[in-house]
Amino acid sequence: GIWIRERLLAGSVPDLPLGVDAKIPEDHDKTLRERFEVTQAEACWKCHRTFNPLGMPFESFTDRGWIRTGMYYNKKKEHFETQLNPAQIKAGLESGDLEERVFDTSGEISGTGEEGIDGPVKDANEFVHRLAKSNRVRQSIIRHAFRFWMGRNEMLSDSKTLIAADQAYLASGGKFSEILVSFLTSDSFLYRK
Repeated sequence: GIWIRERLLAGSVPDLPLGVDAKIPEDHDKTLRERFEVTQAEACWKCHRTFNPLGMPFESFTDRGWIRTGMYYNKKKEHFETQLNPAQIKAGLESGDLEERVFDTSGEISGTGEEGIDGPVKDANEFVHRLAKSNRVRQSIIRHAFRFWMGRNEMLSDSKTLIAADQAYLASGGKFSEILVSFLTSDSFLYRK
């Protein structure tokens, strides 16, 4: 959520207040959303409200990026079973040894200021498709590409270069290579010091 707020939505996240131990409890019997419930305390939520809803739709992915639909709680061993094949899951659910816990992948996009982009989302698929339509996200990605390829932050004098890159991207139907061509043929690049 923090990465999305800062990198894609060009927003900022407040610094961690002094004296706050920002650790989410390690509890393998709970989903990420359940573990993040501690951040809903009033002192925490004033910052966490800006990025938690942006990250929660991605709970449907493992740490490796694999899609998962639910977790299976083994009542006897008192922990989630993650390495089960479909036959074991079916047998465990039928016998009552396993309990399925479905992920809540809902979230919310805020801060784009664009109609049709801001608002609740049901899952990561809807989330990324909505962000892909955002002008703010497109311009933020172009700005980050500028910083990478130019090796510096943009300045006011680079506004024509950024506008030209955005127009080249739109005219090409979304080809990133056109952004690079636009950057490398711009005055910002050719007359750099």
